[in-house]
Amino acid sequence: MENIRLNNASKLVGQLNKKENEDNVFECLTCGACNSRCSWFEGEGGPVPRQIVRMATMGLDDMLIDSGMLWDCLLCNRCTEECPMGIDMENVVRKGRSLAGAEKLICKDIQKGVKSRLELGDVNGLTREEFIETVEWMGEEFEDEVDDPNATIPYDQKGSEFLYLPNPRELGINLMHLTAMAKLFYASKVSWTMSSHHTDVTNWGYFISNDEIARKMALMVIEPAEELGIKTLVLSECGHGYHVLKVLAEELIGRKPKFEIISIPEFVLRFVKQGKIKLDPSVHPFEVAYHDPCNLARKSDLYDAPRELLALCCKKVVELSPNRENAICCGGGGGMLQDSTSKAKRMITGKAKAEQIKAAGVKHVAAPCLSCHRQIGEISQHYELGVIVDTPASMASNALVL
Repeated sequence: MENIRLNNASKLVGQLNKKENEDNVFECLTCGACNSRCSWFEGEGGPVPRQIVRMATMGLDDMLIDSGMLWDCLLCNRCTEECPMGIDMENVVRKGRSLAGAEKLICKDIQKGVKSRLELGDVNGLTREEFIETVEWMGEEFEDEVDDPNATIPYDQKGSEFLYLPNPRELGINLMHLTAMAKLFYASKVSWTMSSHHTDVTNWGYFISNDEIARKMALMVIEPAEELGIKTLVLSECGHGYHVLKVLAEELIGRKPKFEIISIPEFVLRFVKQGKIKLDPSVHPFEVAYHDPCNLARKSDLYDAPRELLALCCKKVVELSPNRENAICCGGGGGMLQDSTSKAKRMITGKAKAEQIKAAGVKHVAAPCLSCHRQIGEISQHYELGVIVDTPASMASNALVL
């Protein structure tokens, strides 16, 4: 058996232990608490959090890369909640992903998406001309939707108070979701706009742990928004997109954006409380279980607003157990869902979530993240849960009293 040589001068070791906590891997007690929190740990072929930390500590960069664990990690940070030394697993894994040798394991779909995002502003390759054509066509349909010849889906309107930043799916495979969001802005009677210069809330630079690319993608949103002179950027229901722009952007770009950043559920709830948006919960006369997306909840501290909004849209909100900071990942995080070859793995990573939903005995689940929405829908079908998956904002749109 070949002896393992420790390398205290490895590149990864050089990037860690720069802070009192979060990346202090040398203080790991090897207690295994992180393993007990990993929703994939007992699944076939899953990453082992303690092994990741030990390999990083020992300078075994190549072994860690070749293990595949860096890319199998969901970046859910559930293990971090239990670490007695405060080691942030996301911090460790993302620094591992940034190693030059780890680039060879970036899936082709993410590579292609990053290239399209940087060149065209959209991970799916939607051009500015195609955006304008799509939005103008949808605007015509929107007039009929709300029965108002003056209704529209505006874009590039300088001086608007609010700017809506959609998920790419809303301009492709899920156009009805964008229409539903437009109805919420219409009901609020505020001045709002979209922008043909940045049509994508996602930031896959975060997944590949390339901070320079993540910075460029963040600025592709922030600078055009500032040029429009908006006061508030409203983000589509996207977990990692919210985390990057709300939590990480200031550090990435070296300054604060010149506007407030909120999610669409927060926007709707604000205007419900002001009495400008009215909702009819009888439209959804059933109980709905709420799923905490890792990037929104555990990593960005957004717990209450989506719950409060959901409670105004249905008969009752059911809490999954565990929830909030201890919530179980849907199994699609960390870039897993963006890899078109990952379906078999995702059905393993989602097993714990499927069992949690089954134990709750519900038939409706709401998640304020379109990635979680898709993943939960797929595990529902795979594990024959028979649940209907929605988002709080789309349910609010359906419950609007116009």
